[in-house]
Amino acid sequence: MHARERGSGGFSLLEVGIALAIIAILSVLALAGASQLRARAQRIKCANNLRNLAVAANLYLEQNGSWPQIRRNSVAEPQAYAQAWIDALTPFGATREIWICPTIQGLLNNPDYSTAETARVDYVATPFDDRPGSPREWVRQPWFIERGNVHGKGNLVIFTDGSVQDLKTVLNEAKKR
Repeated sequence: MHARERGSGGFSLLEVGIALAIIAILSVLALAGASQLRARAQRIKCANNLRNLAVAANLYLEQNGSWPQIRRNSVAEPQAYAQAWIDALTPFGATREIWICPTIQGLLNNPDYSTAETARVDYVATPFDDRPGSPREWVRQPWFIERGNVHGKGNLVIFTDGSVQDLKTVLNEAKKR
């Protein structure tokens, strides 16, 4: 008589091994899914940051009549450049946190960026002249672009019309024209 026929309720070593293998596979799949969801949420957050920067820049344009005249080469230190942009758009709702891409922040191991000495901007503004109409002259003129290709399809870009796209899509559309 076999163990099963005698009413034994135990599991064989093979059954336990198969159950553990199935659990391990499901865990790996769940972690991969969670990682993809996290990456997608961070991309959405970056796109929202760009939209908030565009709104703040629009408000700045309305009030001041021109784009902020902050030149990268006129400011020696990156923190000073970053702080100048933060200072220019903060009165219009672009807080220090809006300038930080969560993906880049994670890749840099979450450094502190809360002071002028550690200021950082992960979105670079297009430099425009001081003519009132320059920033709105072309609908597909980029206003801000993400510093790095951290989302896998190229840097995120926001245009005058408020649309956000990745650089790969923008370049593919340009080739088709």
